[in-house]
Amino acid sequence: MKDRRGFTIIELMVTLAIAAIILTVAVPGFRNVILDNRLASQANQFLTSNKLARSAAIRFQRNAIICISTSYDAAVPACTAGTDWSNGWIVWVDKDRDAATDANEIVAVFAPLAGSSMLTSQAVSAFTYDARGFVNVGDELTLCDDRSGETGRIIRVNAVGRTNISRSGCD
Repeated sequence: MKDRRGFTIIELMVTLAIAAIILTVAVPGFRNVILDNRLASQANQFLTSNKLARSAAIRFQRNAIICISTSYDAAVPACTAGTDWSNGWIVWVDKDRDAATDANEIVAVFAPLAGSSMLTSQAVSAFTYDARGFVNVGDELTLCDDRSGETGRIIRVNAVGRTNISRSGCD
């Protein structure tokens, strides 16, 4: 009689039990990795939009503005008051110096943040970069999701227009 090679039912059950234990431990940790990467990506997106506004101001030698916009998906989006940047924002250059957005002045549009992320400013709803690349006022923005602990980010925009990101605690 030939040797039959394969798994016994006991070997298969033990393998499945070990796999289930490993998945039970790994999946919750993987969720945190995904959420951390989402926050890092959103912080970098805001940082990129500030750099875009700064370079546009220098390029066009006009004020470039990054501002909150709840009408980000309109044909000609406009700035919105408030300190909640989570609803979306726009970057535009005031080429005709009339302090109002026109279709040919929009540089970039950013949709609301995904997930449960909140990006809030202490007091600023817009940053205006001048032709030298300096910003009108500096501020700190806080980026957090629904988790607590050292999971958030602080985005600092200083008076010379430079930005940086650091980790922060969230409530």
